[in-house]
Amino acid sequence: MKDDAPIVRLFFAKMKPDFMELPESERNEFMAKDRANLDELGMKAISMIQCSGMDDEWDYIGVEGWPSMDAIKKREEFEKKVLQITKYVTYKTHLGLEQSFDSYGK
Repeated sequence: MKDDAPIVRLFFAKMKPDFMELPESERNEFMAKDRANLDELGMKAISMIQCSGMDDEWDYIGVEGWPSMDAIKKREEFEKKVLQITKYVTYKTHLGLEQSFDSYGK
């Protein structure tokens, strides 16, 4: 795989009590920083599903499109150092390459 190939990232996220206990202004600031970084790195949302109230394990499941592996690496660094994501969110991600469903089974 080339480093400049578009990447698809599947994510699963559950908000921790530490996030929910933040004052609303701090939650909004966190989400604004998060969104600005997503936009800066060229993430294209493919789909996001809100599961809270229907799934005990995850609050959100999403599929993101990224321009490159380099963008993913920068995103992961931002999540770790700036957002301190593990303090506020339990999550897991899986990476892959987009494949057309039209060609499946043909």
